[in-house]
Amino acid sequence: MDKNNNNNSMVDYGRWVPVDESQLGFKLPPIPTNQPVAGPDGSLYCVGDSKPELSSVGANTNNAIPTPSSIVQMPSIVQPIALVPYTTQNQPMLQYDPYSRPVEPEGAPKAPVYIKKPYRPISFTAFVIALVALIVFLLFAVVAFQENSAREAFKANGIELISAVDNVFNLDSTTPYGSIIAEKSGDTFGKIVVYALPFLSIIVVVFFVLLAFKYLLRFFTKKSPRSFSVLAFLNIIVTALMFVGLLIMSNAEVPIDARAMNTRAFFALEASPATIMGKWALGFALVASIVLFIIPFFARKNAYMIERDDPANKTYIISAE
Repeated sequence: MDKNNNNNSMVDYGRWVPVDESQLGFKLPPIPTNQPVAGPDGSLYCVGDSKPELSSVGANTNNAIPTPSSIVQMPSIVQPIALVPYTTQNQPMLQYDPYSRPVEPEGAPKAPVYIKKPYRPISFTAFVIALVALIVFLLFAVVAFQENSAREAFKANGIELISAVDNVFNLDSTTPYGSIIAEKSGDTFGKIVVYALPFLSIIVVVFFVLLAFKYLLRFFTKKSPRSFSVLAFLNIIVTALMFVGLLIMSNAEVPIDARAMNTRAFFALEASPATIMGKWALGFALVASIVLFIIPFFARKNAYMIERDDPANKTYIISAE
């Protein structure tokens, strides 16, 4: 209480409380300032303000209620606190989307995958050559027999030679090729050649079909055409055997002193034709087989490219070592 407004005080359970002297019902003796004086009712009275700097009453130490401390501990309040991953208040709050998919961590970049460079123009060129050679061999003259005392003139293309297989098994001499087979019955080598020609023609046709299919497949599957072409190599041998067999059989039909001229005529180096000739379709098949054997090697060895479409179409030469 303010010193200018002095009031009497009494003890109430160990505390100083303000009291109005006129309401006590008795008269207090003169009380020195800030000095407690016992009243007629046994209580202590003091004149002064009610500020906390007043010293505690010694008699209150024995009371049941202790004298309060100047520091008051308030009861603890438990309240949940939202913890957010703030480093600074300028950062946004972390949010979670329950419908989002987890983000897979980025791994190390994958190494590029290399495939052999396809060289598709070479595959397409080989396909066209094989197809054209097949058509020429089937439709144009492969072999020609000149007329003599034992046979009529006969010119056969690939289809006619393949059809002559029936003459080989039936020994039918009524057909032109059957008459040639009958003519060569006494000539061992000539008989072998005329029997073999239809079967060799079938082999040539089958090899050209397989070569055309091979390079067409490599064109569409984007595979390198470079390889040792066994089919083309065998076709060279077969067509060369047909040429050699026809030449030897032709020279056997002329006297020994005329064989040199007959050989020149066989290759169209003389005005008069040879008795038996390999025609230009057979020559075209031989040349086409040689080209089909060589052309795959124009694709570079160990040439690779990146599997994905490379805009630069860059070629990588990777050694096999």
